[in-house]
Amino acid sequence: MTVFSSTEEQYAVMEPYLKGIITDPELGPKFAKANTSFKVNYTEPEANFLLDCTVDPPVLHVGEEATSRAADVDLTMSADDGHKFWLGKLNLPVALARKKVVVAGPVTKLMGLLPALSPAFAKYRQHLSDTGREDLLP
Repeated sequence: MTVFSSTEEQYAVMEPYLKGIITDPELGPKFAKANTSFKVNYTEPEANFLLDCTVDPPVLHVGEEATSRAADVDLTMSADDGHKFWLGKLNLPVALARKKVVVAGPVTKLMGLLPALSPAFAKYRQHLSDTGREDLLP
């Protein structure tokens, strides 16, 4: 069984979380400093997000709006692996090597996001607790 039972559930959990981290007074500037854009294409269930960090403040595009825009880096992974990633439980280099995460575009651009990603993991856990989704916590 997958973490998210439907695309709608995934959007309901992920969209406010992603908006929250890019507008966070501490994290938002770190994302903007990366000066890149990345699209995450989730499967099982399908959902699409594009974080445009080439502008300050960064902008989140969701669904069809995300798929219709180009990004510097495109990532494709299962929703379960995406959930593990935001929990800080997915080893990205191993996932890339095993093709659990497929990247199109310069991986070096993703490295610019590392300063923002580590604190974002704790924010995901907090988001799940704050929204009554403790059932998604390990």
